[in-house]
Order: sequence, then structure tokens, then C-alpha cells
Amino acid sequence: MSANSPAAAPKLMPPHGLDQIIATFGDIFAHIGPDHALDLLWETGSLARVQLPFPMKLSWDQSGTVTWISCHKLVAGIFPEVFRNIQSAGLQNHIASFGGCFAFRPQRTGTKLSTHAWGIAIDLNPESNMQGTAGNMNVEVIKIFRQAGFTWGGDWQGKTRDPMHFQFCTGY
Repeated sequence: MSANSPAAAPKLMPPHGLDQIIATFGDIFAHIGPDHALDLLWETGSLARVQLPFPMKLSWDQSGTVTWISCHKLVAGIFPEVFRNIQSAGLQNHIASFGGCFAFRPQRTGTKLSTHAWGIAIDLNPESNMQGTAGNMNVEVIKIFRQAGFTWGGDWQGKTRDPMHFQFCTGY
């Protein structure tokens, strides 16, 4: 590489635990107001809208589709790449519906903030992959997400098991 060539950007590694999530994706807690709402400045400064390579049905309105998602700007290249890999592998028909990406909310089975609040998680096929069940997520789809650095919620145990959920972090 010559002195004038730009260095390749280092690959983003999935953070481990809350402290690393905050260090990587920002201290969202500093942007929560006294009314428990998220300051819109965090959203505009931290999130990006990215186009997906194929449309997905909305889980809450099967007559509608989504072709864009809002996610954290640092994973804005990773999500489309994952879905391009799913499409290239001929697995697009295994994505029946989109259940959400960015959503400022607590975890469904706890009190801590969901990784959806940072825009680093996505839910797919929630109708057949309900929380607390084994679900039926395609193993090749899971493999593609794992290769990109995602943790699959179907590996969790008990009531937290969440086979619709993929998150770009570990230990949280």
C-alpha cells in the first residue's frame, strides 16, 4: 500500500456486554429524558435508513412490505450484506416476515433496554418463531447471520429463548 492509499476500515466486531455496546454504539442512556422518551437527536445522529435487496412482508400487516429499515449507522452496511447473502444463497423465501429493527423499548422478558433500542437487532418470522419456543428459523439463514457477527436468540434458554431475534453483540 502506498503512502497515499487510504487504509482499509477495520471490520466492526460485535461488542460483548453493555459496557462495550455503549462504547461502540453510544451511551443511549444519556439521551433518555425524564419522561423516559429517547431524545430525537440520538436517533438522527446514530441511526441510518438502509435499503434491503428484497422486500419483506410486515409481520403486523401482511398486506404491506418493507424495503428499508432503520438501524445503527455502524451496522448500516452489515444488514444489507446479510440480506444479499441470504438472497444469493437462494434463501429469500425463508424470510416470511419482518418484525422490526430499531425500536426504543425494554426487552420483552426483562427490564433492561433491548438491543433494538440501539438499532443493532432484527426480528424475522415472528409468527413462527415466538419467544420461549424453538421456532423454525432456517439453519442456513442462522449461519449467514452468525458469519456476519450476529448472535441468534434461538440459542438462549427458557423464557428468553427468542428464535426470531438476531443481534449484533454478545453477552447482553
